[in-house]
Amino acid sequence: MIGNESPRHSRLLVVDDEEPLLQIFVEFFEGREFQIEIARSAEEAIERLAGAGFDLVVTDLNLPGQDGLAVLRAAKATDQDTEVIMLTGNASTLTAIDAMRQGAYDYVLKPFDLYEMESTIMRALERRRLLEENERYVTSIQQANQELLENQQQLKRHRDELSRLVDEATRRIRSLYEVGKEITSSLHLERALRLILEKSAGLTGASQGMLFLLDETSGELVPRECEGLVHDSPEFHRLAGALGTLNSRATVLRVPVRERMTGEEGLVREALVVPLLQEGSASGTIAVFKSNGSFSGDDSDLLVGLASFASIAIHNARVFEKIRDLEKLKSEFVAVVSHEVRTPLTAIKGTLEILSDQKYFQFAPNQIELLQICSANVSRLEVLINDILDFSKLESSRLSTHFASIRLETVVENVITHIGNLAAKKGVTIEKVVAPGLPAAEADELRLSQVLNNLLSNAIKFSPDGAIIRVEVADQDGGLLVRIQDRGIGISAEDVPKLFTKFRQLDSSSTRKVGGTGLGLAISKGIIDEHHGRIWVESVAGEGSCFCFWIPCRRSAELEIDQGDLADRSAA
Repeated sequence: MIGNESPRHSRLLVVDDEEPLLQIFVEFFEGREFQIEIARSAEEAIERLAGAGFDLVVTDLNLPGQDGLAVLRAAKATDQDTEVIMLTGNASTLTAIDAMRQGAYDYVLKPFDLYEMESTIMRALERRRLLEENERYVTSIQQANQELLENQQQLKRHRDELSRLVDEATRRIRSLYEVGKEITSSLHLERALRLILEKSAGLTGASQGMLFLLDETSGELVPRECEGLVHDSPEFHRLAGALGTLNSRATVLRVPVRERMTGEEGLVREALVVPLLQEGSASGTIAVFKSNGSFSGDDSDLLVGLASFASIAIHNARVFEKIRDLEKLKSEFVAVVSHEVRTPLTAIKGTLEILSDQKYFQFAPNQIELLQICSANVSRLEVLINDILDFSKLESSRLSTHFASIRLETVVENVITHIGNLAAKKGVTIEKVVAPGLPAAEADELRLSQVLNNLLSNAIKFSPDGAIIRVEVADQDGGLLVRIQDRGIGISAEDVPKLFTKFRQLDSSSTRKVGGTGLGLAISKGIIDEHHGRIWVESVAGEGSCFCFWIPCRRSAELEIDQGDLADRSAA
């Protein structure tokens, strides 16, 4: 703490629409040295954030109405230094990355361990405390500077020197604050390590440096990054060996260590070694060297502060790598299982087709009906497998697409013709309204046919017998707009946010009237996103729905992606 300030209790806001989870938070953290408040919706949370400051916000990503990202933005708008932990049960890796880039401290998958959650909360509060302490340092130094200026007559001889020292201290502390935010924003481990060591040398004026991490297998500190040295050179290995004792002292005592070193080449260096602490244990060290001059106490303090941010950045990057590996395993598992299921399914389908051919077999009417039921269910299984594979590829950005110049009105006509039998079974009429003179579009005809088929199939499923479905195609804002209007059961306002999410059936009961995988709309959204377009729904319960999508006629430049943070995303 600065001066005689007494410690205050940290304020926590927990946002979730699940009452049992909120009750668990209140009971588990009761009696701790911080105040906890709860909110049951994003709107309630945003109102609380506007009225009073919170040190930490724990919010679910999926909330009724506005989502957890809205709470994140509101918290950062009120106080940029407020830490936010996201809770999610079904978000993809990209969703999590988006939250981290918008300023989230961490994200936790449901269900979670309460003690691990407590550790995450305490780390976030510790980071918040460090940021506040840095700001108080700046304020304190600025106040001291103002007092010096007001008493300039008495301190004239010392004014210039003191001003220089104050400005330098302020610059370094502000630099530490900015550097801390920069290094914790990267989720790519190697990039984070390079940035940490580069900033460590820059803040302390060091000419060389090395970063060591604890090897989980051997339990030894291993050099992972260097600055001002050639990796694997003789000098690199000599310095790494000479740092063995200093690294041990720094990690065991968990304090900075300074010492002058004389190398075999006769060069005298001063070394400053600071431990990287993670949950009270040392996970590595930062070592910097000066060939001319010595490190000051300020250098040591700055490097300790930077090491705190570095530990958070390294932890986040390692967690991201593990999640990426798990995503890769999941995709591989889905592909293998789908392939293994498809093989016997093909044999079953072929057998049923032969049995249903009256040239070879004659069956009684009730037996034919049973064969038809089997064939229908085999077709449903085929659709399910294809949907799961497509969605898995969308999540890992490996969905194959082939863009070419197409006529969207022709695609619409072909899909309507193909789906005509399904419509005829319910006596549904499909009306097509195409604006004249539509431009060609640069798109994937097969994938857009898949989207149109999904949307039209849903419209037919949820329309009453004899209904009319209207399909409109028009040009708008440099692109093509498709609207599919039905007169079915419609969608309530509270259910609209649930659409376009995976495995989501608005009627998930065992007695629902229509089937499906719950992936069609999610896949459709992914395909439209691949076209850099938009997809949405306009609906009122009991009055029908209108599903719309818009795609540009010309593909824009590929979205710029941070290749460091999303490296190997295609393998996830």
